[in-house]
Amino acid sequence: MSTSTRARTRLSRVGRPERVAGPLLVLSGVAFFAGGAIHPGDSGEGSKVSQLHEMLVDSMWYPSHALLLAAMACFAAAILAFRRRGSLDAGMATATGVVSVIAVVATIGMTLHLFTALGADGIAGGEKTFLYHLQTWNETIVDPLWGLGIAALAVAGGLTRTLGNPITLALGLIGGLAFALASATIAFTDRFDALFPLASLIGIWAVVVGLMISPRKARSGGAASAPDFDRADTSN
Repeated sequence: MSTSTRARTRLSRVGRPERVAGPLLVLSGVAFFAGGAIHPGDSGEGSKVSQLHEMLVDSMWYPSHALLLAAMACFAAAILAFRRRGSLDAGMATATGVVSVIAVVATIGMTLHLFTALGADGIAGGEKTFLYHLQTWNETIVDPLWGLGIAALAVAGGLTRTLGNPITLALGLIGGLAFALASATIAFTDRFDALFPLASLIGIWAVVVGLMISPRKARSGGAASAPDFDRADTSN
């Protein structure tokens, strides 16, 4: 195999994950914003069990949570692809490593969340079933961790300018913290439910950052390829 061929193969393997990170973040942001916009609500009356039952039997439960599942899956894939960058400093590499694990776990959690509606009949009378407790722990632990992961990644990426900038940092930080607090408390109190609309800033952050990193990676990939091919033309 010639040096030129080896260089093209190496660049293809390195560049492919980086090229998809930006578009995946954009898809994640759009899906998160749309899923949140059509998420079913409740009357705010009765116990938390009855309020959950209202949402589970709503016709928009499956469409909204299918979109949220797609958002979390795309986000996890985007961060895993972004980790493949060789230019990340130690702090950013650690941050993306931790957040990628949280993102994968959150994707599994949202899958369970999506199918919680299958147990709607069990809580129709206000009883706390196993699925209800599973839903509660999922929302109380996994979702807040995901929101905090978004906030941390937005701060680290914004400060280092490897994933956004100081302006996008604010979007991700506020949106992530709002989602984390609202999710952690929704099973116990309505006090912070009003923060969920503010959590839509996560979607805006993901779209903006995704658009920002896509062209930058394409340019850096093109710039890196020239020296390799110049050297490849002189040897076999």
